[in-house]
Amino acid sequence: MIEKGDVIITGISGGADSCALLHFLCSIKEHYNLSIYAVHINHGIRGEEADGDQRFVEEFCKSLNVPCKSVYYDIKKKAVEWGLGEEEAGRKARYDEFSKLAKEKKGKIAVAHNMNDQAETVIMRMCRGSGIKGIGGIAPVRENIIRPLIECPRNSIEKYCIKNNIDYRTDCTNEMDIYTRNKIRLNILPLMREVNENAIENIARTASIIYEEEEYLESLTEYNYEKCLISKNKGNVVIDINKIKEFHNVMIRRVLRRALRDIKKDIKDISYTHIESINDILMKGTGKKVNLPFGIVCETEYEKLKIYNENHTKSEGYSYILTPEQKIYIKEIGKYALLSLNQQKKNFGLFNVCTKVYDYDKINTDIYLRTRRAGDYITLKNGKKKVKDIFIDCKIPSKERDVFPVLSTDEKAISLVGLRDSVEFYITENTKKRVYFYIWEEKEL
Repeated sequence: MIEKGDVIITGISGGADSCALLHFLCSIKEHYNLSIYAVHINHGIRGEEADGDQRFVEEFCKSLNVPCKSVYYDIKKKAVEWGLGEEEAGRKARYDEFSKLAKEKKGKIAVAHNMNDQAETVIMRMCRGSGIKGIGGIAPVRENIIRPLIECPRNSIEKYCIKNNIDYRTDCTNEMDIYTRNKIRLNILPLMREVNENAIENIARTASIIYEEEEYLESLTEYNYEKCLISKNKGNVVIDINKIKEFHNVMIRRVLRRALRDIKKDIKDISYTHIESINDILMKGTGKKVNLPFGIVCETEYEKLKIYNENHTKSEGYSYILTPEQKIYIKEIGKYALLSLNQQKKNFGLFNVCTKVYDYDKINTDIYLRTRRAGDYITLKNGKKKVKDIFIDCKIPSKERDVFPVLSTDEKAISLVGLRDSVEFYITENTKKRVYFYIWEEKEL
């Protein structure tokens, strides 16, 4: 969790856990050459008691020679403003402030979650119907957040405070079963310890095992997601139904959740029932549709599952002039395009690449990549055919037709990219100049 030279932003409430954490970090400060800062949030809920906590924290940090930033929030007011419960609003306020200072100082955030917190979290998430990821509990390390005390039971932390003469404050609301976590701490865990005195340790150990296995399953999910992914761009994911149906139900659910995260990063309000409703339409053929929270829509079109945000701005069409040897990004479809007068080999991390070559002698105008226009047609071996009719024959979903790339001259369609090419621009034995067209996606780093 900690490397030499790290900057550590420590959240401190004044309780035993956070005071022990800050004291411990200071004890290893010289060995690891650490720069330590503390952040305290006054939630404005307990009046004078909360103000007393703030004064205590500031004095405690001063005694350890640690700079302390105290911030006041009216959490009851913020909870209404943010549309959250008071517990969740308090958490948001804390992490917002931790993140601000961490960004400023380019440091890691250390918080004092312990083994008891882990057990409480696992029980709370089980009650809410969380899947494996949720039951895996609190991550010891997540991005720039570290939890050095996550494997320490609360009683050992209290013993550490006694041994090192560390004073700390006790929040009176901790003894009130008015919050979900308090109900679990005060009522459920004591009963579980009657069943097995090591209940807390066992729950935390189980969470640790599940967390490790979840990490493995996540890597497997990512692999399978890429296997069945047809395309994705901002607000839109398309999955091959036949490929995803090859997976076990467990993996189907995981891949669907992974796809949803490409539409909206935070999908904690997407429940098991929602995922099952998507799974259900996979088996029912084309034209089935499910509406999810956040304006997310899932629908089947032929052999594809389309997942998109219905609030995402609809494209009004596009038209780009392609200049030879100049790569251009087509933002409406999330792809790059390039014209070249020389055949080129691409070695810079491409995937889903399409390469075509045409007779440049027959092109006397600029070349465009654009959306379809009324009257567009492609010349096939058996005659001309309207682009509209080709889309219907090839079962291109209606929403895709409005952004489907058409390569064209001023007046004629050269190609419905990746679908049909006009025979007018085929290479022949008389061709003297060729033009190569590339269109591709680039892997995200």
